[in-house]
Amino acid sequence: MANDEIAKRYASAIYNIAKSSDSINEVREVLNILMENYEEEEEFRKILEDPLKKFPEKEKFLEKSFNHVTKEALGIVKYIVRKQRLSLVSDIKEYFLKLYYEENNKLPITAIFAKELSETQREQLIKKLENKYGKKIVLNLKVDKEIIGGGILKIGNEVINGSIKNQIEEIKKNF
Repeated sequence: MANDEIAKRYASAIYNIAKSSDSINEVREVLNILMENYEEEEEFRKILEDPLKKFPEKEKFLEKSFNHVTKEALGIVKYIVRKQRLSLVSDIKEYFLKLYYEENNKLPITAIFAKELSETQREQLIKKLENKYGKKIVLNLKVDKEIIGGGILKIGNEVINGSIKNQIEEIKKNF
């Protein structure tokens, strides 16, 4: 079975567990922390992927690392490690979020602008996007001074590039 399918199955099972225990937000957060630690902390990754370490030893390490989360959320982390699916945690988290957004009629959008938006601009953008897509918008704002002005919207696989930098590149191509 392809890793993509495995990640989808794990995400679905984890989502159902989180939903039944009314801990979707906490599980989402713990998956995010697990993913960040796995991708960014070499020592964390070494300990949990060491084939010479038995699971009880890894379990103690996880209990120390995740001592601030509920028993259910910790159980999910332990399950992912026990089943040796840490390398899929990023995909599992992504599919988990897709399930959450679909069920709650939400649409995640990344918006990149040359400078921070004011609160009024942010609210207007969200309102326009909600009217256009008919869903509650989860807006992730980023600043990239290199785009000069305008903005870039990333909606799933669609990219709407209205940046001045992009417009300049298009003009250069035409000359």
